[in-house]
Formats: sequence, C-alpha cells, structure tokens
Amino acid sequence: MKKILAALLTVSAFVGLNACKDDNPNPNGGGNKGIDTLSGVYEKDVKLAAGKTYYISGPAIFRKNSTLTVDPGVVVKAIKGTKACIIITRGSKIQAQGTVDKPIVFTSNQAVGARARADWGGIVLCGIATVNSTHTDGTKRRIVEGFQTGDVLTEDDILGGGGNNPNDEDNSGVLKYVRIEFAGIALSTQANSELNALTMVGVGRGTQIDYVQASFGGDDSFEWFGGTVNAKHLISFRGLDDDFDTDNGFKGKVQFGVAIRDKDVSDSDANGSSNGFESDNDAAGSDNTPLTAPIFSNMTIVGPYAINDGANIPGVNGTPGKNVFARGAHIRLNSQQSVFNSLVIGFPVGLYLDGDKTITGAVNGTLDIRNTFVGVAPTARVSSKVANITFDINTWIGLAARSNNTVLAGIADYKLAKLTGSLNQIDARPVAGSPLLGAAAFTDTKVATGFDKVTYVGAFAENDTWATGWVNWDPNATNY
Repeated sequence: MKKILAALLTVSAFVGLNACKDDNPNPNGGGNKGIDTLSGVYEKDVKLAAGKTYYISGPAIFRKNSTLTVDPGVVVKAIKGTKACIIITRGSKIQAQGTVDKPIVFTSNQAVGARARADWGGIVLCGIATVNSTHTDGTKRRIVEGFQTGDVLTEDDILGGGGNNPNDEDNSGVLKYVRIEFAGIALSTQANSELNALTMVGVGRGTQIDYVQASFGGDDSFEWFGGTVNAKHLISFRGLDDDFDTDNGFKGKVQFGVAIRDKDVSDSDANGSSNGFESDNDAAGSDNTPLTAPIFSNMTIVGPYAINDGANIPGVNGTPGKNVFARGAHIRLNSQQSVFNSLVIGFPVGLYLDGDKTITGAVNGTLDIRNTFVGVAPTARVSSKVANITFDINTWIGLAARSNNTVLAGIADYKLAKLTGSLNQIDARPVAGSPLLGAAAFTDTKVATGFDKVTYVGAFAENDTWATGWVNWDPNATNY
C-alpha cells in the first residue's frame, strides 16, 4: 500500500474528475478510464452530477477539507483489480444524499452475473471524534485497516481517524439512501487488511448515516473504529464476515438495522468467525478509554439456521463445508456494547459474552441486554466464558426486569413474514400475532434519549416499508 500512496503523491491536485486521462477502454469492461473516473488524491471539491455513470480506479482519497458530492440516482462503478476505494480523510466530507426513488449506488463495474464479493474496497470515512488507540507518533488516532503506520500523505494527515483534540460533534457528511455492493477487498497480504463495505474511523455524530444497504461484502458490512456517529436504517445482506462490528471506543447509537445471512457464505479463514454483532474494546481487550460502548436498538439479525428452518447448512465452525458461522452477538475483549429491543436468531450460538472484563460490565450494568429475543440456535441460545469470576448468563439474561425472551421453541413462533425460499425474497417483518409486536421498551436510561420510541422489537413494524423502494435484494442481476 505504501507504493500505491507514493504513486498518488506524484499526482497534482485536481479540480474535477481529471484524475486519469487514459482513454483506452477499461480491460474489465464498463466504460473508459477517463474524465468520469475517480482516481488519486483530491484537494478540491468534486461533484458527480446526475445523468452519467462514474467509475473508481484505485484509491480515491479526499483530503484538505475537500468534499465529494454525489447527486441522487448516480451509479458509481468501481473497477475490479485496481484496489478501488473512496477514502474521506479527516476534515473532508462526502455528501451522498439519495432519495427513496433515486438511491445512490456504489457497485462493481463487472457485468450482470459476474459481480462478486471483494471486487473493490468500499467507502472509508475518517473523522476527528474520539478513539481509544494511540498512533506510533503518540497521537490518539486509529489507522484504517489495510494501511500501514507509515502510510502518510503529510506529517499531519494520517489515513485514519481521531486526534489529540477530538471533536465528537465532527461532521464527515451524509450517506443517505445509499447502496454499497460487492466491496471488501484486502489491500495487502497482511492479516486484517480488508476494507469493509462501510468503514468508519473516528467519525463524529455530526455525520448522518441513514438508509444504507451493504450487500455482498467481502469482509464486514459495517465497522466502526471509535467515534460517536449515530446511524439508522442499516441493511447488511449476504456479507462474508460480521454484519455490525464495533471497536476502539465507538459509543454511538444505532437503531433499525437488519442482517440477512447466506448459509453458503462465511469467513472461511482458519481463525475466522462470522457473527451478527462482533464487538471489542480493542484487539488486546485493554482498559483504554473510552471503552467501546455503543447502544443498538431495534435490530433484526437473521442467521442461516433461521432461513428454510436451517436446512442443508454445509457446516459450522469449519467442518464440514468450511463455514464458520459463530454467534449472533459476540461481545468480547472488554467491550461494553448494549443491545435493546432486538431479535437475534439462527446462529449456532445466539449471544456470547466473552471474558471477565466484558462480563464484569454486564454485572455492573455498563453492558446490558434488554427486551431482546434470542432465538433458535443449534448449540446454545446464550453462552459465556469466564476465568476468575462467577457468572451465570442464563440467570443474568433471564432477570425479569430485563424482559428478554430465550424460550420460543421454533422459528415459526416468531411469526415473521417469510423466512423460506430465495434469499432475495426473505421478509423479516413481523406479522399479526407476532410476540415482537408490543414488546419494546425505552424506559432504561441507555435508550431514553436518541432513539425513536416504537412499540415493536426488531427492525420492523408490521407492514413496515422503510426497506422498500431504495433497496436491491438482487444486485448481481441488475443492469446498471
């Protein structure tokens, strides 16, 4: 990656999309690598106006307070094989505000039927909100995964988020009515060098993240490294690794999210595990502050065992079939993530609280699970791992005041509209008589502010329509 960035530094500042003037046809198909192609380093504002299709070739890095504006309805195709990605550095912004009828689409440039996970990198937002990690130069920053600690454009412009003078109200722009498809490429052969469909590093709560679908990602669909950004209406569809991953002191609020898994696709790494939620304070499980402590409410996490009654699952945890589906929610390494008013079904283990520090947070109330349904799982609905403390997770989660439900016998008992057939026709909305309806509560102080006060558990009300119109459940068949 250092070689890539060194090459980018030889490119002059750009006024528009004149990043690359090679008019030879793109060998991967999908247009010319010319003035409608994002590529290189941008230090002035760029606008992608409606009426054209645009491309990304290699990293497109926006810095020096520049703004990338994308009009409603614009389709941006990333050129496979170039390590294409969009990186919004600290102080810069993306203004991608689509509409229900004209969503903005970031996708692969490959032909219909030929698009695949990890065709390109994805979108990376870097802000100056608080993170809990320290860069080698002593500043409180978190480098974007896949880049090295020496990947610097100037001495004060590290490809990461945070800073010694953080601003938790920082604004990295808007992503609204946006789809991100076939992203998640590894930038190098190093471990953990994959970008996610949407990566957020030190992003502040002045940023708007609402109505975003991440489909067919090659790593996580959404990952937050520190920061305070809030988000609503997120869809993770048929991703490879985790759906919602939180680390490095993230403390935002997320409401109305859905994850739908593909039984044939998971992180097949020897040490991999594909989870709905995965949450760490940091990789070492340290006491670095702020502790990772986001609050999720009204999430619907649908694992492979919930679809078609779990028929024909190739394998669990590596054998057979090399699938490594693991937990609906894996909270570990001193994370204090809380989950309210949510539904987690169809993973080998529903909820896993991992490690003494994490569980101490559960006992003390800094981590909490309330008004949440943890559903059918072939191994265990709830589980925990402790070394030096005494803890019974069944007693803890079953406390009457928490109003959780871990007892429904089968998938049909949740009364969701359709969990059979093709994945592009799955409908996880509750129908009349569902126990999810009327089961939510927002009386706890963690959810008393910053959340819509709805009556239902999970992402959807009965006959809800927020995931229609702008969403695409079959992007590989779409002729963009």
